Amino acid sequence: MLAVVVALLGISTGVNQAANAIGLARLDVPGELVEVDGQARMHVYSRAEHSGGPTLVFLIGQGLGSAYYKLKGVWEPLAEDFDIATVDYLGYGFSDTTAKERSNENVATEIHAALHGAGVAGPYVLVAHSIGGLYAMKFAELYSDEVAGFVGLDSSAPGQMAPGEYEGDLSQDGGLHPIMTVLRFMGVVRVERWINGDDSIWLPANPLLDEAEQDQDWLLGNAKLDLRLLDDEVSWFLRNDLALQGQRFDAAIPTLMVLAQETVEAVREFGMPDWVEVHRAVASEHPQSRVVTLDGSHWIHQDAPGQVVGQIRQFLAATR
Repeated sequence: MLAVVVALLGISTGVNQAANAIGLARLDVPGELVEVDGQARMHVYSRAEHSGGPTLVFLIGQGLGSAYYKLKGVWEPLAEDFDIATVDYLGYGFSDTTAKERSNENVATEIHAALHGAGVAGPYVLVAHSIGGLYAMKFAELYSDEVAGFVGLDSSAPGQMAPGEYEGDLSQDGGLHPIMTVLRFMGVVRVERWINGDDSIWLPANPLLDEAEQDQDWLLGNAKLDLRLLDDEVSWFLRNDLALQGQRFDAAIPTLMVLAQETVEAVREFGMPDWVEVHRAVASEHPQSRVVTLDGSHWIHQDAPGQVVGQIRQFLAATR
């Protein structure tokens, strides 16, 4: 039995590594790779087909791969009327990796450098999912004169965790790297996808993508997502959150907080601060700032893309 298991794992590892190598060699990079900080390249996809308005910059949540694929259901219809750009953080999607700490400031300055390196003109409306909300807040603090607005897609906000979470050692990593690295290398993640298909536990498919795009998106998660860097990002989450507590977006920057009803209910169940109030606390005092709640999960951009796009259109029309 042991010999059979070892043989199967050997076959799985060989097939997985070969498939990854072939897939990466054929990988179609939709945007451009821009050098940042003199040592790594970040992926920026942009469309500049409209004049006179802001550029919508899309930022993804933690561990979710490429913003190009994960947020396509939102940015693609908006690109019909607005300039857009998607940015993959270092270690994510099509971007290279880095050894730099995942502090708010490091990530925000990398995003800024990537946008400027790709020639993406501002002002920017930052559209951020999940942890991207923290990075966007720091970006707006550092480069306020380049930011024309913020849209949160069930975005993280400082003060969102229960008080006890901010006590003790805040630098614990996610513990993902050793285990998931082995599972990915040996092909266990590939086998799990083969068994469960779109309902994969580790790398679920985005139903808004076609089959070829799903394959590319999955390959990026299975072969390119830097799990060591992701662990470091997890270790910085509470520290990044704490560093922004008490801050809110400047009153000159209109904000739209699109929240997911399932998240509102879940944080209440787990005794965390009220999700709506946490976002009201960081929303700017601009007269057009709004907080809206839509039916759906934390992946609200996949659950209700049409409604999300509609809310963003209304927001942009009111703030122009």
